[in-house]
Amino acid sequence: MSVNKSILVVDDEFDIVNIIKQILQKQGFTTYAFTDPLLALEHLKTNSKSYGLVLVDVRMPAMNGFELVKKIKSMHPTIKILLMSAFEFNDIELSRALTSIKIDGYIQKPVSTKELVNIIEKHLQN
Repeated sequence: MSVNKSILVVDDEFDIVNIIKQILQKQGFTTYAFTDPLLALEHLKTNSKSYGLVLVDVRMPAMNGFELVKKIKSMHPTIKILLMSAFEFNDIELSRALTSIKIDGYIQKPVSTKELVNIIEKHLQN
C-alpha cells in the first residue's frame, strides 16, 4: 500500500505556515498551505481525496480549528487530522468542541523539525 504524502496545512500565521510547508517539502511531502481556513475549506471541497493528512491550527480568526475540523470531517470522514496549538490542549475543551469527531493527534507548538516529521510519518502510515 502506498502512503499518500500530500499534506494540507492551515494556520493563520503566514510565517508559521510557510516554515512548516518548507520543512515538509524538504522531507518529500507534497504540501499546500493556507492562512485562511475558509480558502482551505474551498480548496478541500474539490481536492479532499488528494490529501493523506491535514494539519490545523486551533486558534484562528474567522473560523477556529475546531469548526474547520468539523467541516472537513463532514466532507471527508476518513481523512487524518492533526491539531496544532501553542496553547496547552485541554481534554475537556477538546471533547466539548469535537463531540464524536476523531482527531488523529496533537502537535504542541513550537515543535522541532524532527518531531514534526516523525509525528506526520507515524500518522500517515497508520
